[in-house]
Amino acid sequence: MERSLHLCYKFAMRKTIERWLLFKYVGLEFTPLSKPFNTKEQAEKARMKYPERQRKTIGLGLIRVKS
Repeated sequence: MERSLHLCYKFAMRKTIERWLLFKYVGLEFTPLSKPFNTKEQAEKARMKYPERQRKTIGLGLIRVKS
C-alpha cells in the first residue's frame, strides 16, 4: 500500500486575530485614538484614563486581522 503525502489542513487555514481600539468620529470620519489592544478589558482601562466629559465621545471598536 502506497502512502501519499498530505499537508496538514491547518497550514492552509488563516487565523483571525481580534484587536480592540479606542476611536472617535470627527465629522463623518473614523479616527483611531489608540494602538490596538489584545483584550477589551485593556481598552476599557485605557478609556478610563480620559476625563469623563471626553470619555463619553470615545468608543471601543473591534477589528479583525487575518494572519
